[in-house]
Amino acid sequence: MIEADGGLPGERLAPDEVFCFACGPGLACFNSCCTGKRLPLLPYDFLRLRQALDLPPAEVLTRHVELEADPVSGWPALRIRLTPEGACPFVTPDGCAVYAHRPTCCRIYPLARAMRPGKHGAPPTEVFLRSETPGCLGWDQPGEMTIETWIADQGLAPYQAANNRAARLLLHPARKGKVSLGDQQTHAFLSALYNLEAFRPLAASPGFGDKFGFDRARVEAALADEEKLLNLGIDWLVKVLFG
Repeated sequence: MIEADGGLPGERLAPDEVFCFACGPGLACFNSCCTGKRLPLLPYDFLRLRQALDLPPAEVLTRHVELEADPVSGWPALRIRLTPEGACPFVTPDGCAVYAHRPTCCRIYPLARAMRPGKHGAPPTEVFLRSETPGCLGWDQPGEMTIETWIADQGLAPYQAANNRAARLLLHPARKGKVSLGDQQTHAFLSALYNLEAFRPLAASPGFGDKFGFDRARVEAALADEEKLLNLGIDWLVKVLFG
């Protein structure tokens, strides 16, 4: 999820515009898009990747993730740590080792999705662009697609839904320009959105729901389901950071 499309290369696509793209091991460029790239991890991306690796969140954060500040928003931003050769650590000669759980940035390629904060409290708007990568042969392949059919083909719908929920926080109308979080706020951000095992004890603590206005049934359901716990973490951060 990119906040503005102004700095993105590529042609903007109309919702019903037809394009041709296909990728597979038969192409000479296969796997080249997994090298030398910045691979961001949104909260739901991280959750799915952690499930694929079957590792505790803290271990995934330590072994496979780098932390930086997003240059546009100021939010803490996570990305996959590349190998010394600049490749994604999950790519193999046969393709992606975590393909079923690959993050949004990989799943949506060769498109890019940008979101603009809505003005005066309006919902954010989304824009799709062609992500023109030098050397990519996929654009020369047959197979007509639209944005809608590509989303369905790549299993993007649950990722988009989860990313839209995260946008309630990341694109909150009360956010004025870049955010600047202190150490404690950064810890809360990373715990509630990524290291859910660190957020879980807080959500399970007596009085948590009453203090922050969450129904007890919702809190109990979240403690039993990671995706619901992530959604609770998003709403908790909205309350903590924006009131």
